Amino acid sequence: MHITTPKPTAARGAVRRHGAVVAASALVCAALLSACGSSSSNTSKELDTARVAKAIETSVLEQRHLKATVVCPSGVAQEKGKTFTCTATVRSAKAPYNVIYKTPFEVTETNSQGYTTYVGK
Repeated sequence: MHITTPKPTAARGAVRRHGAVVAASALVCAALLSACGSSSSNTSKELDTARVAKAIETSVLEQRHLKATVVCPSGVAQEKGKTFTCTATVRSAKAPYNVIYKTPFEVTETNSQGYTTYVGK
């Protein structure tokens, strides 16, 4: 007796691809929405911009597979609706290696507790 393994149908492949897209989308949303809540020990009401920079670096690495260095301004007040710009710097992955790309990210504070969203421009 000969037993064969059933081959996946087009529908099974579509479900797998759809699941991967949903998982990737959820990861991106989670990174953007939970990027930068402040610590309750921060009594100065200044946003932890180093944490914002780290969140942007992580997003660029996960989404674009590029290692970026992000610089954000310091001394940003923690207040809802405030916007500021961080700059991501990436070196070229292909020759010539001395090419540097700079991308501004507009950061918006979504509440007065320090939660932020950001988008590359």
